[in-house]
Amino acid sequence: MQTFTEGVVDKSIEVARRNWKSWHDVFEYGSDPGNPLLSDPQRFALFLREYSVRRTIRAGTHERFRQVLAVKSRELAEIKNGNAGQFIDVVEADLRADFGTCEGTRKVVSAVSKVAAFLRPDRYLAWDKYGKRGANIALNRGASSDFSTYAEYLAICDEIWDGSPGELIRQMSEERAESPIEKELRFQRRVLDFCLMILGGRSFR
Repeated sequence: MQTFTEGVVDKSIEVARRNWKSWHDVFEYGSDPGNPLLSDPQRFALFLREYSVRRTIRAGTHERFRQVLAVKSRELAEIKNGNAGQFIDVVEADLRADFGTCEGTRKVVSAVSKVAAFLRPDRYLAWDKYGKRGANIALNRGASSDFSTYAEYLAICDEIWDGSPGELIRQMSEERAESPIEKELRFQRRVLDFCLMILGGRSFR
């Protein structure tokens, strides 16, 4: 397994810190249906724009998509770790026909996983092209190797988290913490998310 450099982790902590400050009300609320991400239409619309998932949801269905996810968020709160990835795959399959582009043939896994990563940052990571490349590189696989399901991707991310890259993230996050939240799993998993994206070629200012 390829470890992250301290430079990559340091940059990821910086980006995660800015991201957390911008969305702290969402990250720290939890996955209850009252979470601002799903209870506030304007907040959800901002999320869709900022995280490049608006285009992955069929035009004219964004508000209904938010409402459906708000109902599903209670299940998300109760999901056990071992079933987390499979849960996202099941939800995505249920929503694809109604909300996927190209008349329901295109997957909505990017949107569903990114919502999940905001509601439960301690557990989920975003299904992102840069993140997937980074995960492959971290495991010395071909950068373009595919993942057949979100569950497979999350399992790979967990493997990275449990190895030396995760250990470095935890160590550096605690050493550089500017607040108690940065020593918590939910923040540190956000750092992992950004590490994978940077490793996969995405740049952040």
